[in-house]
Amino acid sequence: MKINNSTAYALLLASSPVLANTKLGGGQPSQPNPETADTPPAEVKEVRPPIPPSKTNQRFNIASIDLDKSKKNTVKVCDTQDVQQKQPKARNIKSLAFNPNQKQVATLQFAMEDIPTSKDEQILLVLYSRCLSKKPKIKTPLSRKKLRLDTNDIEILGTYAVAGSSDGDQSTTQMTVEVDLETDKLTKQTAAGNDTFYFQAALLKKSDFDKKHYGATKLSPLEAVHVTNKSCPDQKNFSNQVRSENKSCKDLPNKSN
Repeated sequence: MKINNSTAYALLLASSPVLANTKLGGGQPSQPNPETADTPPAEVKEVRPPIPPSKTNQRFNIASIDLDKSKKNTVKVCDTQDVQQKQPKARNIKSLAFNPNQKQVATLQFAMEDIPTSKDEQILLVLYSRCLSKKPKIKTPLSRKKLRLDTNDIEILGTYAVAGSSDGDQSTTQMTVEVDLETDKLTKQTAAGNDTFYFQAALLKKSDFDKKHYGATKLSPLEAVHVTNKSCPDQKNFSNQVRSENKSCKDLPNKSN
């Protein structure tokens, strides 16, 4: 299944965090009691039951991030070698080069695999951030992979419906989603000292998404895209840029990287 999201132009222009300051604990925020609405709530320690292995995502991931073949004259895919990354580590790093003097649009294709199906309708999110956090700031007990994106910089690039299945959680599905990449916005980011961008896919029930119960999310492993002006980097520059922190991350509030 291939889905094109032509409206997802927020890529690489994170301006307002979408998940920060949201009550995400276990995805089930407590409801106020009308009889004690004027009384400050007592501190309650949430106790979560053990999560069966079948309820955690085992293989759900972004299988690949590629360029639409018709747009490869706009952005070049660079040959790279493995980089000794700092923690947290991206599973894969795609390196791209583009012409900063031309305003063009390329399309990134996110191939999702082993999406666990459910009898309920689900929402798949493509999340992006320029910054990482060593300690997840959101508790996601239903997911073995934890949120590595910094919630003070995170953006949702696209939301996609995953239809319910009569097979419940026992089956999986695949889908490819597309996000447009505007090179003039990339130019602004690289000029500001940002050259490596991070992605995770998130999956949750539509009912939880509508209520902003993000703690019930299942997450994919971390992926990354590195960009360079004009020409592909040599291995030394590629390694140095990936290992260094993006400049926009240095002054984030509540920094925990």
